[in-house]
This record gives sequence, C-alpha cells and structure tokens, in this order.
Amino acid sequence: MDNELFLKENSIDGGFLQSPDWQKFQESVGKETLSFEQENFYLKAFRHTLPIAGDYFFVPRGPIFSKNISNEELRGVMEKIIGGCEVKKAGWLRIEPQSQENFEKIKDVLGGKWYIEKSRKNHEPAQTIMLDLNKSEEEILSQMKPKTRYNIRLSGKKGVEIEVSRKPSEDIEIFYEISKETAKRDQISIHPFEYYRKMVTEIGDDKIKLYLAKHGGKVVSAIIVSFFGGVATYLHGASSNENRNVMANYALQWESIRYAKKIGCEKYDFGGVMVENSKFEIKNSKQAQKNKNETQNIKWAGITRFKISFAPKEKIVDFPGCWDIVINKRKYFIYRFLQKIKDVTRN
Repeated sequence: MDNELFLKENSIDGGFLQSPDWQKFQESVGKETLSFEQENFYLKAFRHTLPIAGDYFFVPRGPIFSKNISNEELRGVMEKIIGGCEVKKAGWLRIEPQSQENFEKIKDVLGGKWYIEKSRKNHEPAQTIMLDLNKSEEEILSQMKPKTRYNIRLSGKKGVEIEVSRKPSEDIEIFYEISKETAKRDQISIHPFEYYRKMVTEIGDDKIKLYLAKHGGKVVSAIIVSFFGGVATYLHGASSNENRNVMANYALQWESIRYAKKIGCEKYDFGGVMVENSKFEIKNSKQAQKNKNETQNIKWAGITRFKISFAPKEKIVDFPGCWDIVINKRKYFIYRFLQKIKDVTRN
C-alpha cells in the first residue's frame, strides 16, 4: 500500500497526522501506537495516559477510509480496533474524523452497540482555512487582503530575510526560546522543548521544515511547516517581542506558501482558525468579557484574522472534532466527573 497516496486521496488535510512519519515522531516522545491498515482503511492511534481515569487511544484526524468501503467492512475493522483497545485496557477510543460524512458512517455501522460521546475538547482545531495553490503566485497575492500584501512587501523593505534551517536540531532551541515569549504574551500553552526537537529531527527534512525570519542577523520569528499528501500545513509558530514592526510573520508564511507551490502541493493549510458559524465574526474583547466562555475566542481572534487575511475568499473547512467511543463505562465516567470538577474549580 502506498500510504501517502492513500492518505492524500481519502483525506481533506493530506493525512499527515496519520502518516508513518507522525507515528515515528509520536513513538519518539513515548506514545504507544495502535496501527491498522488494509486496502480501504487506515488508522494510527496513540495511547494517552490520564491520572486516575487511566488510558485512552487517540486517532488524530482519523480514521481515514475510502468512500467505497462497505458498511460490513467498516464495522468489522472498527470492532477489531475497539477490541484491540480493550485488550490494552483503554477506557475509550477517541476519534477525529476527516468529515461529517465519515463520522456519520462510523456512527451508523457501530449502531447502538457502542456509546459515542462528544469529547470535552478537540485535540486539533475543528476549523481551518486552506489556500488553493493551483493558481499563479500573482493570483494568490491578488486575492489576499491589501494589508497582507503590503506587509509582505514591507518586510522585504525592512530587511527581513527568510531561510530554511539547515541545522534544525540546533535552531529549534532558538524557536523554543521565542515560543516562550509568544506563550507569555498571548497567554497560550506550548509543548516541552523535547517535543519540538524530536519533531524536527525524527521526521524527515523532506516532510517538515523549520523556517527562520532574521532581522539584523537575529531570529525574530519562526514557523514549523509539514509537507505531506499534497498539503503543506502550518503546525507551529513563534515570534519575538522585539522588532514586531518588521512584519516577519507575513514574510514567513509567504515564503512557505511559495515553496509548497514549487514542490507541487495543492493546498496550504493554515493549521486552524476559530470562526463563528463559518463566517468571520470574531467578537471584540468588551463583548467577550461579558461571557467567560468566550475567553478562548479572544485568544484566537488575532490568530484567525492573520490567517484569513492570506486567503479571505477561501471557504472555512469544518471538521467534526473529537468523539469518544466508550469501551469501559466506569473509567469514562470517572474521566468525565473529574473534568466537571476541573471546570468548577476554574470558575
């Protein structure tokens, strides 16, 4: 089986998070893999361990299967996977289907035999925006927001230089230091250093790249981008508190877009946005302060505006998000109960 071709043909996002490359990386950071591949079906699930509640297996942006898979075949393979989770004493299997159509098909074949519950959180963003690369560079630029085109040009005039790291195992230290600045400034969480280091060292440099933006010889911004299944995906980004006026973030995205187009990618996935009702209607901070549930929306507002400015004419891509197939009701009840307690203590 040509894994990359199958994932490309049967996924929306190219299937990078189900790839052997992602499996290799996940195993390098200590995750156990549950893998299943056959002609019409592909799945890689990774074990996660929680205190008290125990373990579950998570399928990032999957499972992935062809449209012509029969209900009988899908039911059979899903029950084999659930059985494998049972053997490994996992409390539930968390899936993250590529489309609502795929999710509905999984629900139909599992019928009333298995309880399926919406997860309390999504691991990957439930929405993203993808730039169509089957256009000329001039067309892509012309469809951007005018301010975005201006900022790309301005970064060049300000002397910003973009380069692909030739020593990612060393340069990732710079990325991480800048990430800590970004996290503190934007009040977001980041992964441990080893997570990023192993990502850029375990995955082949033909599949993942670390881009650095320099100004005056100093790195002021950086991004990590994957290239798989005809899709380039913006995975992680970081920017220094210094020299923010040189618009390095715009230059980074444009350079990675150009490279993706050059190597034949068909789409550039900006890696997640948060948009209400698939319309770009981010509430302002005064409105959001009236409702604590909108705190996350505030954090995503600037990120979403930035990403959408590169492709304002593209439609928002909606994913179903994470769903839990409950295997051990007792373990799952403990997990949900602990989540409710955590919510109460936060408020």
